[in-house]
Amino acid sequence: MVSRIFHSLGDQVFETIKELIVNNTYLPGETLQIDKLAAEFGVSTTPVREALLRLEGSGLVDIERNKGAVVTRISEESSAHVWEFRRILEAAVARDAAAGCTEREIDALEQILNDLDRNPNDFTAYRKSDIAVHALLASHTKNPLLLDSLDNLSTQAHRIRYFAEKGPFREDVRQEVTAEHHQIVAALRTHDPDATEAAVVRHLTNAERRTRAALASTR
Repeated sequence: MVSRIFHSLGDQVFETIKELIVNNTYLPGETLQIDKLAAEFGVSTTPVREALLRLEGSGLVDIERNKGAVVTRISEESSAHVWEFRRILEAAVARDAAAGCTEREIDALEQILNDLDRNPNDFTAYRKSDIAVHALLASHTKNPLLLDSLDNLSTQAHRIRYFAEKGPFREDVRQEVTAEHHQIVAALRTHDPDATEAAVVRHLTNAERRTRAALASTR
């Protein structure tokens, strides 16, 4: 995973709380107490308060009157909204990637996927491959507003998936996703925007289907 450079204590607190929400250490509906978080992280309440406001803007926290910060709840409706918007945005960046990516970039991504094929039980390698695929798709788009929105949607989608699956994905799910990633790489090699967009939309549609099934099983 790419190491993060924190520009301030507030950034560090924000990223730490965000990661704990995404991996469901802080569960949907859980109240986040500012004083308790500040003591846990060894900081004042100011960076914690600022981080929670930023997390509200990212859709991961709701600031509720007389209650404070509450981790955003997950529902089938909110999940559908996330996946619908993500398909729209990632279809757009996929077209840019098809036109702009180099053979060297594609070769490097394919090597990551091939390494995963040889070690299918390595969830860390799976996460690396997933990040690499979607990072390459976004790397040839220059619109910062689009990229910021897509980054936020990806974060929310991962949180929903981890919540639905109750932890690391099953081996059959990882294999299905990896096969779809290989299809995206094959489309990128053609430098055909239509083919690449179709492969990405198919992958995200399947991801939503898997998420809905997993969420249904949690009820």
